[in-house]
Amino acid sequence: MMLAAFAHPVFDSQRSFRELLQAMARPAVPRALPVLPPAPAPISPESMAILLTLCDATTSVWLQQPDDEAIQHLRFHTGIKLAERTQDADFALITDPLSMPPLDSFARGDLRYPDRSASLILQVAGFDSSSNGSGNTFSGPGIRDTATLAIDGLPADFWQQRAALAAQLPLGIDLYFVATQQVAGLPRTIRLLES
Repeated sequence: MMLAAFAHPVFDSQRSFRELLQAMARPAVPRALPVLPPAPAPISPESMAILLTLCDATTSVWLQQPDDEAIQHLRFHTGIKLAERTQDADFALITDPLSMPPLDSFARGDLRYPDRSASLILQVAGFDSSSNGSGNTFSGPGIRDTATLAIDGLPADFWQQRAALAAQLPLGIDLYFVATQQVAGLPRTIRLLES
């Protein structure tokens, strides 16, 4: 049986869109997602909220774990096209970060069209933005001085991969981390200062 999507599609997607804008405007600061729709495994409700908000029939999405029920659900509610290769995706849903493809396998745009790049949604084990000295320290547009965010459940070399991409600005990828009813954004313009 097909699961429902947003109970109030227009209003719920607008509320979610505002929070996603804020997540990118104020990077590395977790924000509560206002509406968590039902989602078939392995997609989390947080990821589903982002996909329902940002994706439509013009969007190509790469799924790390392309479950049949999840594909049918997404196609019915958003009309998305499935990307078979990571480099062809507008969005990529990473449901198991520890076994994810390398970051440089995703579209990074080109110098004429840097916006033709992928946005990745990563379902992580959790995150913590408290200033207890643990986690990564970031700086860049939208961050006053620095911001600290600890993200659990990423591959050991994740931040080294991202640092290599950061050197290619304006090319790159944008990241949404989701866990515990929250989203934290990390645009390509943000620098990792220390880990």
